[in-house]
Amino acid sequence: MHTAPISVATLVALAACSSADQVTAPSLARGGKSEVARPLKGRCDTDVTIVSIAPDGRLDLSITYRCQISHLGLTRNTVVQSVIPTGPPEGVFLSGIVNNTGAYVAANGDRVNSSFTGTGVTNLADFTAVFEGTETFSPGGTGRFANASGTAHIQGTAALDPATGTGTGQFTIEGAISY
Repeated sequence: MHTAPISVATLVALAACSSADQVTAPSLARGGKSEVARPLKGRCDTDVTIVSIAPDGRLDLSITYRCQISHLGLTRNTVVQSVIPTGPPEGVFLSGIVNNTGAYVAANGDRVNSSFTGTGVTNLADFTAVFEGTETFSPGGTGRFANASGTAHIQGTAALDPATGTGTGQFTIEGAISY
């Protein structure tokens, strides 16, 4: 009769799948360079605060992300983002270059370094903005992302309240990451 070996095999499989440290602590394993690019897709909601406005129109923003991203899970990031006008306003629209650097912190605490470069257009009549660009993932993170690399397209919107200097936004992210 084969019931005992099947039962033992089932128990061994269940024990192997259970772990007390599934997503509660950063990974201690060093990330290896993977030849496989994993698809990356998600959405982030943001809280935005104006840090400074320079005489030349440069705007520095503190932005906190709360994201759900494939291969990272529930993720957070905080960046200081610069928005640099590319010329004078055209009517109520002001175009600019947008950039920041930061590190996404995955659900288990592992960090993946990132930098963003893109373009944006601000509507000066209602202080809304649209932006898009490329997020680049680079080595130097922690855990499984120690040697991460890849890129993703980001596209989003934001709205600021000039009276309080705060606002909210959201963006989508889609690309690939190797780790």
